[in-house]
Amino acid sequence: MPIWVAVLLFHNLLHEGVHYAAARAFGEPVAEVRLFTNGWGTSQVIYATPVAERVGAHWLVIAWLPAVVTVSIGYLVYLNRGRLTRAGHPLIRVAVWYAGIVFLLLDPFYYGVVSVFAGGDVDAVAAVGWSPWPVRLVALGVLAVNSRLVLRWARELQVGRR
Repeated sequence: MPIWVAVLLFHNLLHEGVHYAAARAFGEPVAEVRLFTNGWGTSQVIYATPVAERVGAHWLVIAWLPAVVTVSIGYLVYLNRGRLTRAGHPLIRVAVWYAGIVFLLLDPFYYGVVSVFAGGDVDAVAAVGWSPWPVRLVALGVLAVNSRLVLRWARELQVGRR
């Protein structure tokens, strides 16, 4: 399995696992967990509460905590990139690079861009009567900042090769 696929799978399982754990922590029943079956190669946690009946700020935590966790891991990887990429084995260095890209960019891209067309976690704002657009704009801002971090890191890697 290519390293980038392993990183994507890990991100996906972690993201959905946090959805599941948050739902259970708030006492929300989970009807099922669908692993890699939605046609996009990603997974879904299906809650027993119908979307129309989801009310309360806890739904924001259930929906958004996974992105906060994964992007935070991305920042930890980025902040420790020097130490992590000095690891002896080249596969570890490549895995760290891919993890940085995926964990910094995937969820902000989903929230800021893909959600316009596909909805999803961003639509949890309906549970508190808010518009999803401020969330999308924040996600686009995070995506812009994180893209700059990834590009800076890429330049560092290019300089290091010389």
